[in-house]
Amino acid sequence: MVAMITYGTFVYEMKKLPIDYEVISEHEGQDRILKEIGGNLSEPFWIRETHMQKTVGMHGDTLEIKSTVTGIDSATNSVIFDSEDTFFVDRVTRKHHETDDYFTFPPNVQKQNYEFFHPMIFTKTAFVFEKTRDVDGLKVYDFTCKYNRTDVSAAFPQFPSQTILSDGTCAVSVEPTTGMTVSFSKEWDDYFENDGVRGEQVEFGGKRTTEYSETILIENAKSTKALYYLLDIVFPILILFIGISILIVTILFAKTVRQKEIIIKAQEELLKKERLSAIGEITAKLSHNLRNSLSSIIMSSEIMQMKLEKKEDPKIEKYLPRINDATSRIIHQMNQVLGFVKTMPLDMKLTSLETLLNDAIQHTNIPQGITITTPKNDYSLMADKVQLSVAFGNILSNAVDAIGNKGEITIRAKAENDSLILEFENSGAEIPKDDMEQIFEPLFTTKPQGTGLGLSSVKDVIHAHGGKISVTSPPTIFKITLPLDTSHRK
Repeated sequence: MVAMITYGTFVYEMKKLPIDYEVISEHEGQDRILKEIGGNLSEPFWIRETHMQKTVGMHGDTLEIKSTVTGIDSATNSVIFDSEDTFFVDRVTRKHHETDDYFTFPPNVQKQNYEFFHPMIFTKTAFVFEKTRDVDGLKVYDFTCKYNRTDVSAAFPQFPSQTILSDGTCAVSVEPTTGMTVSFSKEWDDYFENDGVRGEQVEFGGKRTTEYSETILIENAKSTKALYYLLDIVFPILILFIGISILIVTILFAKTVRQKEIIIKAQEELLKKERLSAIGEITAKLSHNLRNSLSSIIMSSEIMQMKLEKKEDPKIEKYLPRINDATSRIIHQMNQVLGFVKTMPLDMKLTSLETLLNDAIQHTNIPQGITITTPKNDYSLMADKVQLSVAFGNILSNAVDAIGNKGEITIRAKAENDSLILEFENSGAEIPKDDMEQIFEPLFTTKPQGTGLGLSSVKDVIHAHGGKISVTSPPTIFKITLPLDTSHRK
């Protein structure tokens, strides 16, 4: 009972808005805009709009969120729309602190209307439920909204002292279990108002989530929905199963003699503590490290990487390393935890050592001050490319943690008696002798934010491939022996 209550509290915390809430989305569409009073609307042109929401403060369970919406002419890269607001949002209800209007959809969305003050609408409006549909295998709820005479004067500094109002409509698709938005569209008609009379049209256009962003949002919604299933169904069943198992075993052994009962009960209590401790540590680490929505980070990183390559926005270079680092850290820890609770079958195919190492290096966050030397010779082996490259990536990630920001990682390879001998040597600090005996044990870690599952999963993957792994220090060298496919040696 205590375990279920504790776990219920953990799930409740997980489904709150994270304290470091941050969302970036991208939209595109066509627009027409008035350049000067008394002139005509411009010809239609393509716009690219970025919406960023970020926590800038916290007061109890209330987040202070800064929201900026910037519209750019795709042809000239000139800013045509720029708005900034600050909202105070309750982490539990997802509503604005001083009103009963939603800031974003909550989990378990219902087929009903929702009163919103949405950061992309700039006014209070009702989101009306329309229908349920399937998008790329994901069930979503469609909502629409309408608004009239919303004051957007602040977004047009080129027309000072003028009152500019906006009429418009919007449509949003939401994954109901998580409340995550997978697409958004909006049409607007902005105009001057003088003494209650509509004047010249200032802007007329529409936009929607880019196809690329929508694809990422859908995949992230699927992943988050799966995580909710794990939290709401799998873990509670596991805890209940352990509790029932313990109860059955206790009842069975209660029928034995008193001496055996004492011994067996002591053993059972120890087993119970170990199992609950393992589950508690896993869930605690999930709670600590998965606060920020993984879906938002991945989408932001992909969009910003694309912009950086096209040199569309020089500000991106400031934020991209932080996002990439957070993404790598969360994916690394999540994969370790999921790999610990779920054994994946091997998909053995002929592959090359060079490919495996390149994949591992590519998916590991390597600081610029660390150099990596790879083997000159390549070898062929039968392996599960994904699992083995992830195992190598875990070793590289541990090496980076040991080294810091400057040092060397040397990878050596040689063939010996139909076996492939790999050595990963790093210039980091020595591994203490007491830690050497536990380094491959599950849940053992010396890192404040580590899961203690990385090297344990590495050992399991290597053994599954018919190999073995060992470590010596100093210098720190992880030695791996794998079966070598000599018929395809390069």
